[in-house]
Parts: sequence; C-alpha cells; structure tokens
Amino acid sequence: MSILKSDDPLPSYGKFIGKRNLILGGMVLLLMSGFFFDSLVKGVFAEEKLEESASFDIKAIDPLSRVGGGISAEKCANPNSLCGELDEAEKLGMGDEKMAGLVTGYPIVDMVPYISQRDQRVGHFLVAIAKKESDWGKHTPKKDGKECYNYWGYRGPENTTDSGYSCFDSPGHAVEVVGNRIEKLVNQNIDTPAKMVVWKCGSNCEAAGGQAAADKWISDVATYVAKLNS
Repeated sequence: MSILKSDDPLPSYGKFIGKRNLILGGMVLLLMSGFFFDSLVKGVFAEEKLEESASFDIKAIDPLSRVGGGISAEKCANPNSLCGELDEAEKLGMGDEKMAGLVTGYPIVDMVPYISQRDQRVGHFLVAIAKKESDWGKHTPKKDGKECYNYWGYRGPENTTDSGYSCFDSPGHAVEVVGNRIEKLVNQNIDTPAKMVVWKCGSNCEAAGGQAAADKWISDVATYVAKLNS
C-alpha cells in the first residue's frame, strides 16, 4: 500500500533528477566523441608528416651526386628511401661514377654530367684527349681573361681566340661541340687511339711534331681509354 498521495511533490522531483542525469550523460558522450575525433585528426597529421619527412632533395643530402659519386638512382627508386624519386635534372647530375672518380680535383669534373650522356666511346675519347691536351682543364686558352672551356686544343669557328682556338660559352657548350666532332670521327671508324691521332696530326704527323710525338700522343690517350674501360 502506497503512502504517497497523488498530489505529493516527490514524483516531480524524481523526474527532474532523471532529466538532469540524461543531460549529463549526453554531455559526457559528446566530450568523449570530441576526444576520439581529436586523436584521429592528430594521427592523420602525424602520418602525413612522416610521409613528408621521407622525401629529401638528393643534392642536399648527397652533394657527390652532382658528379656521379653519390647515391645511385636505383637506391632512390624506393619511395620510402631518404632521397625519394629522382627527376630528370637530378638524373643528369648523376654522371659516370668511374669517370668522376678519375677526374676529381680537375676542372673537367664539372663536365662529367654532360660527357656521361654521350655514347661511351665518344665520352672516353673526350676524357682521354682532354688529359693529353690540357691535363683535364689545367692549361687552357683564354679570351679577354675569361675561361674558354676548351680542354682539347680544338680549333673551330666558335668565338676564336687570337691563336685560333675555339672559345666556348660553358662546359655544356664545349662538350656539345667537341663531342659532336669526335662522334663524327667515330662514326667514320676512327675509333681507336691509333686512328684518333688525326686529332693531333691531321693528315701529316711529320708536319705536326714528328712521329715520335704522335706515338706518345697515341700511348697517353690509350692509357686513359683503358682506365675508363677497365
């Protein structure tokens, strides 16, 4: 038997308590959902930062890549590697590792990225002849006090010096012009140091210093062609 009357105020108070608990419960759920959402967002940003940190400029982390003595393109092919994927300009800068190691410390080292893009036989003659003619760029013609980048004793129509040597605008320009000339000779089967002596002698070695000098030229060029082929 109930002791409460129908007009007793306690039931209304109980309803109030129930509503309050419902509101408090809703607020707790709202706060918890906000916490989980914030954690999710932070997790996504952390993953993005990790992905961004996995990509670096190869030239920043490996300066030797400019001359071919650094990280290889194969090592950088993995998207999770430190250097990321190389673009075409970076691939040009890789150059030939053996060639770069041979000429390190000489002015011609700046030409390695260009030389290494040529046919191998042409590239090897470019390096070997430059060693014989200028000690890889240490002894070169100048014009108006400026470097001509002519490491091969090349005489052509390009902005000639008073002594008749071509004066090039840049290392790349020099490799293009001289490389094209050597390539033309190679395509005419002038493809050994003994045949390439025409670079020094033209058609008459006796008139260009004698046969002994020609033989020394052949021997010296052959030495460096062999080093590059080894």
